[in-house]
Amino acid sequence: MGSLSAARRASWRVRTAAPLLAAALVAAACGGSNESDPANGAAGTSTAAPASEATSAPTGDRAPDVPGEATAAPSGPEPDGTDSVGSEPDPSATQGPREDGTPEADPATPTPQPGPTEPLTGEPLDDPSIMDRPALAVKIGTSSVGRPQTGINQADVLIEARVEGITRLMAVFHSQGANPLGPVRSARSSDPDILANFGQPIYGHSGANPGVLREISQSQINGKLYELRWDNLPDDYWLVADRVRPWSLYTTTSAIWNAAPSRLEAPEPLFEYRQAGEGLPSSAQAVPGVEIRYLGSVIAHFAWDDESGAWPRWQDGTPHVDLARHPDGTPNPDVDPVQVAPANVVVLQTRYAASASDSRSPEAITVDADGGVALVFTDGHLIRGQWTRPSASQPWLVTDGDGNPVRLTPGQTFIALPGGDVLVMVEEFAENLLEQR
Repeated sequence: MGSLSAARRASWRVRTAAPLLAAALVAAACGGSNESDPANGAAGTSTAAPASEATSAPTGDRAPDVPGEATAAPSGPEPDGTDSVGSEPDPSATQGPREDGTPEADPATPTPQPGPTEPLTGEPLDDPSIMDRPALAVKIGTSSVGRPQTGINQADVLIEARVEGITRLMAVFHSQGANPLGPVRSARSSDPDILANFGQPIYGHSGANPGVLREISQSQINGKLYELRWDNLPDDYWLVADRVRPWSLYTTTSAIWNAAPSRLEAPEPLFEYRQAGEGLPSSAQAVPGVEIRYLGSVIAHFAWDDESGAWPRWQDGTPHVDLARHPDGTPNPDVDPVQVAPANVVVLQTRYAASASDSRSPEAITVDADGGVALVFTDGHLIRGQWTRPSASQPWLVTDGDGNPVRLTPGQTFIALPGGDVLVMVEEFAENLLEQR
């Protein structure tokens, strides 16, 4: 991809006059900062006023040495069959007309019922037997030395939250797995409340400071999650040779699922989804894309691609891609990297406070009865609304301006918890991004 700086500057000059800009601009909340990405670098400049935040020394968060290596065969849902079409109607399916003249259905011919759908994507489930299994969440690094990641395109939900000057992803799986998956990174105080949105998920990570580990342990006692970090499964996390530590720890979702108890609570639907042919609410506005600024150094872009019906993502000016690897973790040169492109982007403007376990680390406040601004990008449109969550035992509730739950497009959802500015793109800037992929 070529340089974006010139096009970016021109695009931002136009954007300052866009009528959607003021409505989509969300005030920033501030929090502590203590981790930096030495390879991150600037990705161009913008005339919009940046959010500011104080920084402090890194915590020295590192992934541990992990002996051994694990391999697993790729897994995923099998393709579903289709019913035949074009057959003639069976006259025996109806009996005589009712008094109002409408035919009466034959009791021997039941009305077809839709099959089960995946609770985290709204898509039909090819394998209904997985409905009762728990969700699996793994912490993934997003810094420039940790990209490209592997396996995140298979996640049903991706959640991006601030850590210390950079961000981390929570990759949540249920409908399918990723073998392999990485780089696996460390936990933060934000994680237990985020994970409680998904029933009683399994949680994989590379470690944490003692205070955070105590918080996670207590959350397991309280039934919010079930922890299976690297030292719980030393044979199922391994280091890949082509990455420097601590961005070299990988695992497989199949190994973690197989190690978890079967009694864990399965996830309930996090969002509602539109049915085929169902339109958007009248408040939805067509938009070409969105820029999300996390307090710190991370800037992400999502541009609407009408051809694929998705929102391809860029981070710090470069396409955010998923790199194919063999089951043993070695790169697979026969498969091209695939850009992250969710069906939905849900921005939940979130307050951050200093973590009780480390005052230099920001903690996302995701349980809040008052909630905050919600910006939902789906099917090429923006729906403005609000999110609320009175307790950790309840998932986020995202409603539109009329108080109705926002219904998403079936597919993968990317949830952003920025705490910084959110701006709507102009068409020229979005087209420039899409052309330079």
